[in-house]
Amino acid sequence: MAAFALVAAPMPVAAQETAAAPTPACDAKPEPFVMPTTGAVFTLPPEPDTLAACEPPPPPPPPRPPAPSLFRMVAMPIGGNAVASKWDAARAGVITDRSGPWDELMSEVRRLPAADPISMVNQWVNWHVRFRDDAGRDEWSPAAETLIRGYGDCEDFALAKMGLLLALGVPGDDMYLVLLRDRAATDHAVLAVSRNGQLFVLDNRTDKILPASAIADYTPVISFSGQYAWTYGHRAAAR
Repeated sequence: MAAFALVAAPMPVAAQETAAAPTPACDAKPEPFVMPTTGAVFTLPPEPDTLAACEPPPPPPPPRPPAPSLFRMVAMPIGGNAVASKWDAARAGVITDRSGPWDELMSEVRRLPAADPISMVNQWVNWHVRFRDDAGRDEWSPAAETLIRGYGDCEDFALAKMGLLLALGVPGDDMYLVLLRDRAATDHAVLAVSRNGQLFVLDNRTDKILPASAIADYTPVISFSGQYAWTYGHRAAAR
């Protein structure tokens, strides 16, 4: 009988991929352990560094904007709160790609290179939006919604100005929605905008743009910018 040899046929590429060695990190299984004294069996999950190899890490959060300390108060970062969901919903409505009653304003600002968009937006919104209290409902409307219907409360004024300035290229990290109380203990809201390291206030009660350091009638309660929020307190006196 003629001699012969067994020669392994080449494995198809697909089969090679299927038969590839398992990745230890992703195929790691919980390992059982037995207590030597009692015989009890317990199971530990895979080590955290083993699990991390199975899924890409989440992207890092964006950097927190500078703390908006204003009206003689110190800003302190905080986490979630009762009104954060309203803030998230209201700021989600952008007007960059939309047409509306603001078109003429946007064209005018862009046509005048030396124009101050902050002053023009503040005055335009104050003149074109009527103040109407939301009668205790405390609803915050996206910028486009307020500008199209033509009325809103103080939060709506501030959010409308923020939306227009965003569309004009002012960075979101330079703007803060500030909830505050005035000397009559009335709740109010303004937009604070950072320029050259100083905060300026856009208020529906006046067309003037004033530095926050020049305003003594307001006490801030909470402010928002992007996904971040701050509350306020006085700086402790040195002992």
